[in-house]
Amino acid sequence: MSELAFEYTMRSVFDREIFAHAFRLMLLPPNTDRQKILSLEAEILPKSWISQGRDAFGNSYLYGTAAEGHRTFTARIRGRVLTGSGDPESGAEPKLYSIQTPATAPGPCAVELYKSLTPPDGGDALTRAEVLMAALRRLLRYVPGVTDTTSTSEAALRQRSGVCQDFAQSLLTLCRMDGIPARYVAGMVTGEGQTHAWAEVWSDGGWYGLDPTWGVRVNGDYIKLCHGRDCRDCLLNRGVYSGPAVEDQTITVSVKKV
Repeated sequence: MSELAFEYTMRSVFDREIFAHAFRLMLLPPNTDRQKILSLEAEILPKSWISQGRDAFGNSYLYGTAAEGHRTFTARIRGRVLTGSGDPESGAEPKLYSIQTPATAPGPCAVELYKSLTPPDGGDALTRAEVLMAALRRLLRYVPGVTDTTSTSEAALRQRSGVCQDFAQSLLTLCRMDGIPARYVAGMVTGEGQTHAWAEVWSDGGWYGLDPTWGVRVNGDYIKLCHGRDCRDCLLNRGVYSGPAVEDQTITVSVKKV
């Protein structure tokens, strides 16, 4: 077990004043079989009307509106989490996560890669998924800036590069091709920098985390924020506003062991 202190800060600066700024923040880590929330607080500036909701996948989020004019917007979420119980996460019917999405649909590169692999016959889903993860680690290079949130796993496999989002979505593609329910996870990991993404696979009645970027099982260094069918279900910051302003956004994440 690990106790982790985390802080997530998103700051947007606009080149002119904006109004009627509506936002949704998927930044509330859930209590699960693998993590327990010890403390949690949120700060939104400028002061805004805020409420809390839950999406179709069971993820909690903050949403609200900053009605008055402003040129900066800051969202800060901090807290402490007890992680790494070693238990799989229980959850919803996995059939939803067996279906490919437009972001994970296999193309020629995925089909060729899958045909070249030999996951063990009769092995449990977690063991087979780890074989698929190892293949991705051999194929993909971590290269920032070559993809975005609209990119597909097939695009990453074709260029053999991407970031954690692409590693995770590519693993979803291969797992679903192998008949293994798999879902995308957005969260944080110990250290300083940005948010992270990995996958969870359904095996023996529970969800197990696999991080294909590093080729490891998820452990007590990870804090989960949300999950979905692919990265598009897990966009952590969404917003719309009135005005022709240009936005410059920075995100910083800090996760430390206590």
